Amino acid sequence: MRIVFYSSNSNKYESQSFINKTWPSFDKLWQDFSSSFKEHTFFAVSQMPAMFMPSTCLIVDTYDTKEFAQKILELKPDLAIAASFWITPYDWLPLKDSFIADELRAAGVRTICHSKETALICFDKYRTKSFFEANGFNHAPGLFVDHDLFFCAGNQVEVCDNVYKESVYRQLKEMEYPLIIKNPVGLSSYGMTVVNSYSEAYGYLNSKKNNSNRLIEVFLQGEQFGCEIYGSNGNYTIMPPFSLSVNQYGITSPKLCKKTGPVTDSKYKLNELKAELLRLANALKLDGYAQVDLIFCNSKWYIIEINPRLSGMTTTYAAAAGMNFYEYIFNAVTTGLENIELKDVVNKKIPLQTEEELEKLSQDEDILFLSQIENKAAKQEREKGFCEIIVRGAF
Repeated sequence: MRIVFYSSNSNKYESQSFINKTWPSFDKLWQDFSSSFKEHTFFAVSQMPAMFMPSTCLIVDTYDTKEFAQKILELKPDLAIAASFWITPYDWLPLKDSFIADELRAAGVRTICHSKETALICFDKYRTKSFFEANGFNHAPGLFVDHDLFFCAGNQVEVCDNVYKESVYRQLKEMEYPLIIKNPVGLSSYGMTVVNSYSEAYGYLNSKKNNSNRLIEVFLQGEQFGCEIYGSNGNYTIMPPFSLSVNQYGITSPKLCKKTGPVTDSKYKLNELKAELLRLANALKLDGYAQVDLIFCNSKWYIIEINPRLSGMTTTYAAAAGMNFYEYIFNAVTTGLENIELKDVVNKKIPLQTEEELEKLSQDEDILFLSQIENKAAKQEREKGFCEIIVRGAF
């Protein structure tokens, strides 16, 4: 078979500003993977930064969906697999990839990719909240604040009393604190704010920080976890969860979070979690890869959000499985991963390393995978980047 892994981007990428390095390199992983499946011919097609892709990847320089799909069709694929990644400020690339999938399917190519309906539900956290409520999934109670309505009196001279704003205030007074305020279409936990009282919530909503729609949720006090789901058409693999560290505000930070697992302690009711995530996968009609954020609170599992794409957890699971990354993601959505055995690993982020330090780390037999992203154009310390290592063992 001729098989294409593809992914798109919607933003400009200043390649001269970023230095990305991995060990083993994605080039070596791709070469070893291709050699192990000689019955297939594999291709990679993407847009920069082509996350998770080898350097031999065909780089597409158009943002037009039909033109992108045509580049894939020229390779005469029997199967196309969306390997979506993420960008700031909007986590909407799975939606873009679903448009490409529609074009490929219309041309008769079997494609593994979430539908645009599924991608939209996951992208817009207000839609996600509505989906949870309609299907009876445990989730954080919350309030959606429409930015235009909240500030409509400033533009509508006829309005003397903003009734919508008062309704928001009344609901806030009835909610249980602390609360977490987030952009319903933002990436991960970027820009999230925790407020501990009504006055803090009131102050935030009336500040310049409130510059778009907001979702305000009860900040569940519990342990935070993440896991991934793979598959389609009712054939899903539910991976065991990994524990996620939090920052001083109790939020998982994409630049500081430490992932430890797999979690096996029976106190976490893992069979119940697996059954609920299987129900989630079927209700969403997932078709590919999805990462799920979870909280275990008062002996119950709560689903926070769903990211229908590859994630930082994917390399972690591949390392824990002792598998080549590409072999792992290929099997995940074709043959399944039910019989693999995961070893204990820790994924942690450390400060940027020099060339010499990276070389030394790559020789450490306990380090299964490392990657470093450095932004040479960064103006703030927190934007400069980080080094991520996946280490054998639990600690």
